[in-house]
Parts: sequence; C-alpha cells; structure tokens
Amino acid sequence: MSGIGGCLIDSQQVQSTGVFPPGALNSMFIASIFAVFLQCGTTAAAIIITVFTPTVGLGCRSLGYLLYGGIALLILLFTNISTLLTHISETRNEGPPTANSFTAFIAIALRKISFLLALVNATGLILLSCFQFSHFLDNCYCNASVIGRGTDSYILVSYEGWVPTMRNSRAAATVLAATSAGIYMIFLRRMSTPPTNVGFPSIYVTK
Repeated sequence: MSGIGGCLIDSQQVQSTGVFPPGALNSMFIASIFAVFLQCGTTAAAIIITVFTPTVGLGCRSLGYLLYGGIALLILLFTNISTLLTHISETRNEGPPTANSFTAFIAIALRKISFLLALVNATGLILLSCFQFSHFLDNCYCNASVIGRGTDSYILVSYEGWVPTMRNSRAAATVLAATSAGIYMIFLRRMSTPPTNVGFPSIYVTK
C-alpha cells in the first residue's frame, strides 16, 4: 500500500498489461457522469427558483448558486486528473510514487488545490444561506436583479400576476432535484457490489 497526496493506492493491484487496468477508465467515466448529473440537477433547481422569483433574472442569490455549481465541477475535474496522474506516476516508477517526478508533483498539486476549492466552496454556500435567511441580500441591488438585467432592473411592489410563474418554477425545481437525487441513489444501489480484477479507484462501493 502506498500513498500520494493523501490518496492510498494498493500497488499489488496495478496491472502489468497497461497503464490502466481493464474497465478502470470506463468506471471512472460513469462515476463522473452520475456525479455531474447529481450536482447539476440539484444546483440548477436552486438557480431556477431564484431566477424566476421576481424580479426575474440573474441576481445575487442565483449568481451565488451558479458559482457554487461551477466550482464544484472544477473540483471534480481536478480530482479526476489527479487520480489519473497518480496512477500513471506509480505505473511508470513501478513502485510507490514520489513527489520527485513531474507527474506526481502535478497530481499532488491538483489534489491540494481541489481540497482548498472544496473548503472555499462549502464555506461560500453556508455564507450564502446565512445571508439569505438574515435578509442581508434583501436590498435594492439584489432584489432588482441588477447583475442580469442591467439598466432594465426594477423592483416589484406587488407579486400580483407572478404567482403562477413562481409556483411553476418551484414545482419544476423540486421535480428536477428529486429526480437527480433519486437516479443517483439508484445508481449507488446497483453498483454496491465491487467487481473483481479492477486495480483502480472505481465507481463501486462496499457496504
């Protein structure tokens, strides 16, 4: 068992027939697709609700959720690249990877950057929620959706006539978030049995 940048790797599982064991990249691709599906589904639901709450448009709240989702996808990309480079570094060295090689250095750097971004992203999401519940964002700039509407910004005195739009957007967002989470749970359920002869971080989880 060896480690790089906090990631443990069983060197006995590395296959000698190629850089990546059979099915490893396919497993990683499938896991990433479902992770992106869950992330985009739930984040998009929050964005839909805030964007279609009058004044309709991109505002402080929806921009916060958009940044959160974008950074989350960037973290996933960095961690996947780091995992690939970690495995390549170990395979080339035919032993435990070290930070002396360029590949291992990039892998470690990406893993640390991902951890930092995850910390910042989680903190930002918590702060955004606190700002919303404390009415800190309840000001003219945010309520008028100045970010998205620009000079066409305005503030509604009454929501009369906008109730159907708000109701429909919330219903659509709820369905989207629930569907995304449900499909992901089904995916995890079906992939709960680990395969054999796969010596690479995979989509499978053990109970």
